[in-house]
Amino acid sequence: MEDDNSRPPRRPEREGSHNYDIESMDGGAGPPWRQHNGSSAALLRFDDGGGSANEPLLRKRTMNTTSQIAIVGAKVCPIESLDYEVVENDLFKQDWRTRKKAQIFQYIVLKWTLVLLIGLLTGVVGFFNNLAVENIAGFKLLRTGDLMLKERYFKAFLVYAGCNLVLAAAAAAICAYIAPAAAGSGIPEVKAYLNGVDAYSILAPSTLFVKIFGSILGVSAGFVIGKEGPMVHTGACIANLLGQGGSRKYHLTCNWLRYFKNDRDRRDLITCGSAAGVAAAFRAPVGGVLFALEEAASWWRSALLWRTFFTTAVVAVVLRGLIVFCRSGKCGLFGQGGLIMFDLSSTVAVYSTPDLVAIIVLGIIGGIFGGLFNYLLDKILRIYSIINEKGAPYKILLTIIISIITSMCSYGLPWLAACTPCPVDAVERCPTIGRSGNFKNFQCPPGHYNDLASLLFNTNDDAIRNLFSNGTESEFQMSTLFIFFTAIYCLGLVTYGIAVPSWSLLSLSFLLEPHMDA
Repeated sequence: MEDDNSRPPRRPEREGSHNYDIESMDGGAGPPWRQHNGSSAALLRFDDGGGSANEPLLRKRTMNTTSQIAIVGAKVCPIESLDYEVVENDLFKQDWRTRKKAQIFQYIVLKWTLVLLIGLLTGVVGFFNNLAVENIAGFKLLRTGDLMLKERYFKAFLVYAGCNLVLAAAAAAICAYIAPAAAGSGIPEVKAYLNGVDAYSILAPSTLFVKIFGSILGVSAGFVIGKEGPMVHTGACIANLLGQGGSRKYHLTCNWLRYFKNDRDRRDLITCGSAAGVAAAFRAPVGGVLFALEEAASWWRSALLWRTFFTTAVVAVVLRGLIVFCRSGKCGLFGQGGLIMFDLSSTVAVYSTPDLVAIIVLGIIGGIFGGLFNYLLDKILRIYSIINEKGAPYKILLTIIISIITSMCSYGLPWLAACTPCPVDAVERCPTIGRSGNFKNFQCPPGHYNDLASLLFNTNDDAIRNLFSNGTESEFQMSTLFIFFTAIYCLGLVTYGIAVPSWSLLSLSFLLEPHMDA
């Protein structure tokens, strides 16, 4: 038998080789069996240096293979694979048998408390987003409108385009330098996580910060984007932050949240967070539950259904209370903070054959333009991917270029529309001066309004409110709606894919809805 002393000495591991798991890199605790001295960058490859027969053929590099690593092209992207359910082995069952009823009760109460907090925080963040967009964009529009009333049109354009440029550059900068994972809507990332794939930093506190303020700046900059998609990602980030007791990276930890370190509980809370985000964006509690059930999560049970519905109901109550508060005029430039809440409790919906035909035609047109949009978008995103791979400065430059194009369209196209006399039976003051409203004066003389400016030279929420309010059947001309749709369609194509937390705003109902009742 060979003596141990006669063996060649073992080669020492390379210095600085520590195997931290990917979750702990982002501030999470991570399982204890992964928290040992190893390298976060250790990728094994064949030793082609011609070593001796006693030396191993594999030697260490600076990349990790102990965790799941997806290599995309030449880049290394850390991706964790999640467990759908807790492994119920004998040790796990014995652990639950030894727990007392008080501990199990504490676990259940704590989980319901967390979904309550998720609903409260998501509702407050959703209201804050709307309020910030309405006040930032409102200040920009009111300043531009005051200059146009003085017939200083070129200076008004410089102020309008300059404000859009600053807001867009700020949104792109914080997204490119602080949290690149916050770009886009975030819905694909949330759906991927709920289906068992955890990419690095998609639910980190830095991503949450950029998601909130980046979407506010991007929507305020006048892009053809919305804050609805980012709200889903925001709700998921809030749920992850609460469910994990904070983040070690940012020194925000709560040790008493030790029950929710497993993948199942964490996934359940993030499901509630994504549903709360939909409820906060569209003011639709049941819609949030259906989104989580049909689109997001692939692992469902009755207990999760009740928690998700409770979370979205809390969001609806919070938003309703904040809307009542804003009706007193304490929410800044615009009294209702941009929140759209259509109350149909006293309205009896009546459908006729022409309405059904219009809906069928709308579906056909939407399918045609949707397929064309996806085809053209694929070509544009290929170009954008080449630009974005060159680094953060190129991402910001691309965003600035799209901002200038958007400002030129939204300011220049209303000049093509004719001035329309104010209706005699108008419910609100016409033209609208010094506030948000249906009748934008733009370049028109007193007593007239520009219907295209009421849609383009406005925030997205106000444009939707103008179109979908009662009594607007004769307010917009058909030519105006076609110009508006064409502009939104084209701007949506070039805007999608920039480094800004956003959600694409494209809807053919903008075109047809006001004339359905005519």
